[in-house]
Amino acid sequence: METPTNAVPPSILKPSARSIATSKWPNDPSTIDKYNWLLHVMYGRGEYDRIQQFIRVQPQTNPYMTYVQALVNRQEGRIAEALDLFQKSVVENPTLVNIKQVAKSLALLGRYRVAIDAYKEALTRTTNDWEVFHNLGLCYMQLREFNEAKQYFLQALQVSEIQEASYIALGKVLLLEGERDEAEAIFERGARRNPESPTLFTHIGLLAFERAHYTKAFECFGTALTFCPTHIPAIMAACQVIQKHGDADVALSKYRIIYGRKPECAQVWNNIGMCFFSKKKFVAAVSCLKRANYLAPFELYVLYNLALVHLYLQQNASAAIFLQSAIRINRKHAPSYALLGVALSKLNDSDNAERAYAYSLKLDSADPMTLLNYGIFQANTGVSPAKINSTMQQFHRCYAERAAAAANPRDIDASMLDVATKLGYPAPPPAPPSDLPTEKLSFPSGLPPPPAFPFSTNSNRPADDSASNVPPPPPPSASSTLSPSDSTKDDDPTKQSPPDEPEVKTKIYDANRHKLRRMKQEPT
Repeated sequence: METPTNAVPPSILKPSARSIATSKWPNDPSTIDKYNWLLHVMYGRGEYDRIQQFIRVQPQTNPYMTYVQALVNRQEGRIAEALDLFQKSVVENPTLVNIKQVAKSLALLGRYRVAIDAYKEALTRTTNDWEVFHNLGLCYMQLREFNEAKQYFLQALQVSEIQEASYIALGKVLLLEGERDEAEAIFERGARRNPESPTLFTHIGLLAFERAHYTKAFECFGTALTFCPTHIPAIMAACQVIQKHGDADVALSKYRIIYGRKPECAQVWNNIGMCFFSKKKFVAAVSCLKRANYLAPFELYVLYNLALVHLYLQQNASAAIFLQSAIRINRKHAPSYALLGVALSKLNDSDNAERAYAYSLKLDSADPMTLLNYGIFQANTGVSPAKINSTMQQFHRCYAERAAAAANPRDIDASMLDVATKLGYPAPPPAPPSDLPTEKLSFPSGLPPPPAFPFSTNSNRPADDSASNVPPPPPPSASSTLSPSDSTKDDDPTKQSPPDEPEVKTKIYDANRHKLRRMKQEPT
């Protein structure tokens, strides 16, 4: 038994010749508008080809047919044709809906000033339309007029406080102005109004991730994935947190989900490549990064990561080429210049490497990695020790500042201190707290500091032994061994003895001193 289908029969798309011939009133609305319901149903189903075929075979068109045909053209990307049809609809029926569609088509064509005029014309017909205020804010945001954009977004939120898009757009404007605290407050306010919005929670998590608040970020991403398990930005952000903590296998398992939905995403391939690089699978890393570069050839960080991997594989010329491409994209990216200095130094181009390091430090003078590499480069090229010492002192100072400001110890690489120690410039000892009194021991000039006493655990030794204050003789060394002739010279009574050293009493911590005081001393 055949199941009935909901498809529209083909005969309904062709007008009846009898009905046209016998029609007394060709402009009768009941005749022209009787198939509007069919157009509405087909547009809701996405049957755009059948809509075009139906309108084409009609002897006459009504304003609704023109409106639907314009919507279909805009959905298929023919925005200029859609704009002509919407303008025709405005001429036939100047309603608020038609004016808004004209303004939207103008905005899609990039004619934002004309679109703003159209939306302001729509405001003369209504004062409480949220969509008009919101789209006006979007047009001003595209024109980089942020004050007017914020004003219209706030008016849109006054009309309707539950619109997620206005909160997101207002937060983006504040981020473009550099006001991250206010942007985070707007996102949190929107999340309270829309507690099931994965986009708002993702934005809050990304701001927390930038501030190294990884716990809060992971909670926000988890909340977003709870409401929408397939939300791609939330999965990407959660994978970044996992990858930041060094769990590459879990991150790769999550990236498989994104790859199934967005196989042509350059960011996904870039992150997958860096996961393989952290697992020492260099061929797979280079393949993934090359695919990311193919999908997004002007992405800065893809080129930077490619240079980093090639530099690790000692392919210095390829690394320098990728870094030059990255610098052409962004001439203010200091890490690219620093890495280019490393590549050029390995290619024995000391002059250009020096220029690259100098320009990198000019852009960012507080990067400890750049300072450490610059110090190594100076040591390898035979620069004066004073310049190397100055560079390494600046490195230790910047490293200490970064370590003090880091919320997580993993945010800064502790192996840099080991490299600096191998170079001969260890980290200076930490300064004592300023609120505690400190004592400085001074010794007579020409005398060495008192030797340290070994800790004794002999319980049979009396606590008040007078020999405990006598320093032991220094151990013999190659320079202090005496020959027989030297010993006879020391026995000469005419030789003046050196002045007596002042007796220095050192307080020794002995865990058994209280116990020894209570014990009876044994006879010697």
